[in-house]
Amino acid sequence: MSAFFKSREVILTAAGLAFVATFVPYFVTIPELSVISTKLVTITALVNAFTLALAVHSQFMRGMYFVRRRSRGWILKAYMMVTIVLMVIFATMGQDKGPYNWVMLAIVNPLSSVNYGILAFYMASTCARAFRARNMKALLFLAAGFIVLFYQAPLTGSIFPGIEPVALYLTDTFAMAITRTFTMSVTLGAIIFGARVLMGKQPQVLGLGGE
Repeated sequence: MSAFFKSREVILTAAGLAFVATFVPYFVTIPELSVISTKLVTITALVNAFTLALAVHSQFMRGMYFVRRRSRGWILKAYMMVTIVLMVIFATMGQDKGPYNWVMLAIVNPLSSVNYGILAFYMASTCARAFRARNMKALLFLAAGFIVLFYQAPLTGSIFPGIEPVALYLTDTFAMAITRTFTMSVTLGAIIFGARVLMGKQPQVLGLGGE
């Protein structure tokens, strides 16, 4: 029986039916199909929640391994584990309570700020390699990037007030067009990828990578 449910045809059929049951109610009002769609979405949310819990458990066990062996950086792992335990305990008390807000403001937010601060150096290094005026197009791209970048700095905006309308024009026209093009490309790519999965062209997503 297990071999039957693991077969390629059964998995593709189940994926196709789940797709139809979830996709069609967005365009056609069918009460029975809407109920099935809601249940499928709820099941997906529950699976995602258990997946997140499993990821937290795996990370906690990995931290325990580093702490027991006193490996390099094990103090940071211990700090992470204590933070995980505090977040789990305080989250069960409610997000409106004081302890949860304290952990968010005293631990999570500062760590997020440090993370973004570290990423800023990598982004600056990437921009330094990308912003090279090899030709006229690269020079225009470099100029637009510097104008928008300097506009984000409060000190630059106060020293050069005339940079604001130019930066706003660039962000409201060219940047907006690029963002919408990127969004359309990602959406079309997701649709094509989903169609390939349903057609059996991408079996790895459904656990059929061995075929």
